[in-house]
Amino acid sequence: MSKKAIPEVDNFGRLKFLPAFVLGPVVSAALGGAAAWYLYSTGNTELFDRNIARLAETEQGYTHLAAALFSFIVDWINTYPMFYKTMVMRFTSGNLRANMQIYKRAGKDANEDGYVVLETSGPVGSYNRANRSLTHFVENSIPMALFIPLCGAVFPFPTFLLTALFGFGRIMHQIGYASIGYGGHGIGFAIASLAKATMQMLCVLAADKSMQLGWAAQAVTALNDTALAPYIPFPSLGAVKVEL
Repeated sequence: MSKKAIPEVDNFGRLKFLPAFVLGPVVSAALGGAAAWYLYSTGNTELFDRNIARLAETEQGYTHLAAALFSFIVDWINTYPMFYKTMVMRFTSGNLRANMQIYKRAGKDANEDGYVVLETSGPVGSYNRANRSLTHFVENSIPMALFIPLCGAVFPFPTFLLTALFGFGRIMHQIGYASIGYGGHGIGFAIASLAKATMQMLCVLAADKSMQLGWAAQAVTALNDTALAPYIPFPSLGAVKVEL
């Protein structure tokens, strides 16, 4: 740690984050897609297919794809600053990572050796982190406002469950961040992220089936052809109807 209250700049920090930046969306789509297919294939599939058929009549699959694309854009915009964050902070920097901005003193009497960062100790630190969780919620929740009506019109009960799961995760995120500190928010973040990713992929699934793109069928076929198929808790993947 330097005397400037933050670590020395690591010019290779962005390269350390690159694997997570590339693999993050892939893993999110894979887990969300698997969960979405599970909910579709084990739920009220006949109702879901009727609702999807109505989407096909008015080409609303494009609207669902637009919502999924918008969610990807939101995730990109939230993730891109991490390239610079990993240059000025370490993965082991703890509560310092709660800082969304790092300020510099100004004026002729300002100390050039120091930056201004958030207080991390005591009730003030908990207050700062609780509000960081709030801003994180605002940053990441806009797609949910689209997913709820769009997915709800096709997959009503799964949408209710996933919204409740998302809310539970966000509450855990805030309580853990405020009371424990950096790292205490991890489980809540994972739960909320999985719920959002599943809603995103439900939109993709509705678009895929309404537009007869065949993505879901290809993914299921590919999965059935792997050695992992017997170990994945899906109800007879190959027997599930994938065409309208």
